[in-house]
Amino acid sequence: MKNLKKIALAADLTEMDEKLLHFIKGYDSLFDFEELHIIHQIEIEDLSEDLENLLKKKSKTLEELIRDEIESTVIEVFGSLKPSIHIYIQPKPDFSELVNWINNSQFDLFFLGKKKSLDGTGIFSSKMVRLLSCNLILVPETAKPVISKILTPIDFSSYTQRVLEVSELIAKNTKSEFIPLHVLKIGIHYFPFFGNEKKIQKSLQKEADSKFEKLKKKLNIDGNLLSIIAEDDPIGVAIFKKAKELKVDLIIISKKGKSDDSDLLIGSVAENLIANDKNISVAIIK
Repeated sequence: MKNLKKIALAADLTEMDEKLLHFIKGYDSLFDFEELHIIHQIEIEDLSEDLENLLKKKSKTLEELIRDEIESTVIEVFGSLKPSIHIYIQPKPDFSELVNWINNSQFDLFFLGKKKSLDGTGIFSSKMVRLLSCNLILVPETAKPVISKILTPIDFSSYTQRVLEVSELIAKNTKSEFIPLHVLKIGIHYFPFFGNEKKIQKSLQKEADSKFEKLKKKLNIDGNLLSIIAEDDPIGVAIFKKAKELKVDLIIISKKGKSDDSDLLIGSVAENLIANDKNISVAIIK
């Protein structure tokens, strides 16, 4: 992810496309992207009579009509259709084929929009997060293209080093504050000692700080570890609450966590953070 040159976004022909393009335009000043690929999948198999009549009237195919609409939005945001902006339209409602095409295209970063106001809009994003092999960023409709504070949840798994390196890189590029976060969770093996919960918490904190100091030296990164207690909240909820409290612009998380049954798998923490009611941009690192 050192060179975020080839990026893409999923277009759905709603007002979210324009918001995503404005967001990317703002991020471009931070990362200087070289290629932008706008991707849309046609989800209908049979044309309605009204649509067929419209296509006949305009003497265009459905793909051409969609391309015109996307181009119009691009020109409205960027002022022109630059040679570095490419439009790809998947003509069939075959989701697996679309995913294969995206994965084979080897994008450095894939932008997905997230619309809080519409029910069901998180289904597509959730499927893409699970199946795409590239780095992703989920952008809420209310998000602004600025990065002044980054929150990076870590669990000291094999994925931690990668997500810390990416976070440090983005923090340096954007001159933003970088906050590594670890969620302390008292496991069932501490059950007989619950009477001394503060002592257990202090011990877990000390262990986490020690592990992080070793990582700092190994990776040559700055920053101090912030630890919180999840208490009764799921880890993803605890992370989001802390992000809101700290007024974070971007949460960076790895796609997988400690183990197959970890709370840091995409099925729990990441999916919780990208849910429609969450209004902070989330980057998911492969």
